[in-house]
Amino acid sequence: MRTGNQREPRQNLQVAGRDAQAADAPHQSKGGHGQGSGSARGPTPELELVLCGTLRASSPAGKLEQHLPAPPSSYERLQYRNNGFPLVIHADDFGETVGITNGIRQGIEAGALTSTSIMANMPATSYALERVGALAGQASFGVHLNLCEGRPLTAATTLIDERGEFLSKQKVIHRALSGKLALEELEKEIAAQIAVVRDAGVPISHVDGHKHLHQLPIVSTAVANVLPRFGIGRVRLTRLKSFAALGKKGTLLRELAAWRAARIFRKAGLHSPVRTLDLGEILDKGFGRRGPSALVDARGAVELCCHPAATQDKPGSHRRPAELEYLLSSGFRELLQQLRARPVSYWEVG
Repeated sequence: MRTGNQREPRQNLQVAGRDAQAADAPHQSKGGHGQGSGSARGPTPELELVLCGTLRASSPAGKLEQHLPAPPSSYERLQYRNNGFPLVIHADDFGETVGITNGIRQGIEAGALTSTSIMANMPATSYALERVGALAGQASFGVHLNLCEGRPLTAATTLIDERGEFLSKQKVIHRALSGKLALEELEKEIAAQIAVVRDAGVPISHVDGHKHLHQLPIVSTAVANVLPRFGIGRVRLTRLKSFAALGKKGTLLRELAAWRAARIFRKAGLHSPVRTLDLGEILDKGFGRRGPSALVDARGAVELCCHPAATQDKPGSHRRPAELEYLLSSGFRELLQQLRARPVSYWEVG
């Protein structure tokens, strides 16, 4: 496994403060929210977690007793950035399995993760939602839209096979590119998945997509149409912003889809991180030409996307226990300190 201090980060990184965009979409959920101001400090003394706008909750299960601080102002964000480069350390797949959910819990409780996104139609969805309350002061929670595993929450006839299950990722991509997905069905399914999380009392910081399918043609349009209805103002983009970094056909297609989706999301007033890096790829291949400094950017928050788990209870390409081990390592903490990376929640994106 590659450790964080195997390469020297670029020296003399300077903060170039900028005014943040002040217009944030309000966060909606059923029931009222109290107002306050919020920042949280993780248990690791070396790393200050300024979790802007994160949920405070006291009940560990069911509907959350909420005290939602107001989103930070543009002035507050500028001050936060003057204290370091904002880095969202985000875990996908909260609720996919118990093992994955417990691994993410461990990362949040240790102060290594600052954000996660919830899958609304998976076997461990209820298990995950019941544990949000105990973690809400330490991380932000988004919705991990799922269009290629398990069963949909709506009819979604253009997204399912003869068994009523979602089509494979490859078939969803093919249907999206060939114009065989129905916009209305996509909007209904996306709204249904978001509603599951909202109705559990979880303020939703952002939306991202399982296998990044939310960036596909017509799917990205549906996402842009639905998110404002729920007051959600942030969405992930996986742009590399350098075609020299493209190594295979699948990555090229994802990059092209992300550039197209970026225009659609921007037109809808949605904000995204400056760029998104994948921890699994970093552990396998290193940081690439830019080195570890790719984790920070003076223009705004960078997202480090992770797939940790306590146990490898789902087959796939991710080495989930290895990712969790790295996130909890002293090498990772030291790397963040050297880069002056300041872990933040997804509420600070934008």
